[in-house]
Amino acid sequence: MAAQADLFTPVIHPPVSPQGRTGPRLWIRRLAILRDPQTIIRDVRLKPGLNIIWTPDMSSSGSHALAHGSGKTTFCRLLRACLGEPGYAADTQRSRLLARIPNGLIAAEILIDGGCWIAVRPFGPPGGEFVTQADSVEDGIARGRLEDDRASIDPTVIASFFSTITGATPPEVGREQIWDVLRAWLTRDQECRLADILAWRSSHTQTRSRAQVIGETAKLTMVRLALRALDADERAAAARERQLVAAVEDERRRQAYQLQRYADGLQSVRLALKADDEVGFDDTIDRKGLVSLAEVALANAMRTELPKPPDVSSIFARQKALNEHRQTLTAKRQQLENEARFKRSEAERYRSEASLGEIDVTQGGIRVCPVCRVNIDEVKAKGCGISLEACDLAALKASIADKQRKAAELDAQANGAEQEAKGVEAQIQQLGSQQQALEAEARTADAANRGAHAAARQVQDRIYQARRTLDDVRSLRERETTAKPAPPGTAELDAVRAQLEAGRARARAAIRTLEEKYQGIMAAWLPDGVAGAIKLDGNGLKVDAEFSGRGEVSTAALDSLKIVAFDLAALHMAVEEKADLPAFLLHDSPREADLDGQLYARLFSLVHQWEQGVETPCFQYIVTTTTAPPPELQDEHYVRLQMSSTPPERRLFGMDI
Repeated sequence: MAAQADLFTPVIHPPVSPQGRTGPRLWIRRLAILRDPQTIIRDVRLKPGLNIIWTPDMSSSGSHALAHGSGKTTFCRLLRACLGEPGYAADTQRSRLLARIPNGLIAAEILIDGGCWIAVRPFGPPGGEFVTQADSVEDGIARGRLEDDRASIDPTVIASFFSTITGATPPEVGREQIWDVLRAWLTRDQECRLADILAWRSSHTQTRSRAQVIGETAKLTMVRLALRALDADERAAAARERQLVAAVEDERRRQAYQLQRYADGLQSVRLALKADDEVGFDDTIDRKGLVSLAEVALANAMRTELPKPPDVSSIFARQKALNEHRQTLTAKRQQLENEARFKRSEAERYRSEASLGEIDVTQGGIRVCPVCRVNIDEVKAKGCGISLEACDLAALKASIADKQRKAAELDAQANGAEQEAKGVEAQIQQLGSQQQALEAEARTADAANRGAHAAARQVQDRIYQARRTLDDVRSLRERETTAKPAPPGTAELDAVRAQLEAGRARARAAIRTLEEKYQGIMAAWLPDGVAGAIKLDGNGLKVDAEFSGRGEVSTAALDSLKIVAFDLAALHMAVEEKADLPAFLLHDSPREADLDGQLYARLFSLVHQWEQGVETPCFQYIVTTTTAPPPELQDEHYVRLQMSSTPPERRLFGMDI
């Protein structure tokens, strides 16, 4: 029985590349770190197949040097930067690099379908990076950046590997971001600790990769597209499902809003009609319903008599007549006063003319001739020596007397006009009290008029509210009797989800290929009764591992091992060109602390077996480690770079940074 069971033990064979393929379609041949364009600090030569970057721990180095801090993760970040990732280091580390190597740069020889591309990245701010075709790093740097050079290798990789999935990516991933996202999968952040198959980029690494911000669904879609496990029909069904789900959610929100409005409206009419929650819309034997209560309230409101405002027109007419009479009296008083002033002025003039023959001296009034101004008595005694004619004294006396009489008459007339003006003023004063009484009467009438209008508005408002309450009650009753509509698209949504499930069933063929490779890797890695599985369903893609008789087992070490096995299975498919991925994989220290050392060593042996029997492996796997690889893989053919945290010369940059 045991022998028969072994027939079903999964086996992983080395990947077989398509006929005619003589090497990886994409691989990094060389990474150079330069102090300036002429001075190389570190020159790392890589190869197809297994490449180990090793910083020995204390158990294998025989020294007290720490296995951390030598630059393994930075080495991975620099490789990723040459492959197009925007950020090559966190801000603090970049600042230190610029302080120590202000003119430094990195350059890589990247081979894509046999052509050599040189990617150059300065350590300084963005803007100086470029990609060009040349034979070597030195040739590319000597040529320098030209105006038409690309800043990133991404367009070349996308055109070479992802033409079949262009246009099929989720909305969050544009065509120019395809390699940015999938590069994150093939070169996982060490900070993610291999926690999940979709955990690729940590926000702490400041890579500015699109993979840091897109959701799990988008990343899963990208993985399935790359593994050819997502066809056009399922993509169309998924897009239609998103539309229908959005429509259903909109309808549910609309219905919830309508239900809330119904409840609020019902509560409002109950409050308006002073009805409790037990009162329905229609009448019952023992009580009136809401409709009848609303009709009665409207009828009562319409029977309310409107108050009549007082007649203020007569008050205004009397005020007008009083004002006109006042104006007439005022004009008459003014006329009399003007007449009195004029007559007094005339009287004064006559008196002045009458007294023209007097000169006021200290002895009293002396009569003088009005012509020559000589004393009359002297004229009478001696005669006038000036006038040739004799003075007519009698006529002069008569003229003076006449003027004095006219002056007296005018004074009397002026006095009469003044007395009459005072009488008119008295009449005007009497009109003031009448005017005040009329103004008080007008104010009282105006207040009464405003009160009447306010009362009328209140009555009209009650009628309006009662009519509106009745309309609301009738509308609410109609809404209650109307059947609640089903959410739109429910039947279509069920059909679309059935199409999605059918698509997943078709995808399981590709997933089954991946699962077979995953199971074979797990069996080769953990040969003692371990079984692996990959599940694709509506909840996503899940990798499992369980021991015979124990069920699924989850530890940090085993969980990380499952992720590494998943990535290696995808690499295996990429070598055989059963996936739309370059056969390239970079793992930064994939061993968790409690993973057994001998078990971890099988990782190197497994990948080493894949490159046996072929002249040039058609993949490139780069792995950093502090644990010693198997003895047969510790030579320089596999260990492409060995570093130490001390002394500084053995670190990645050959100095303290």
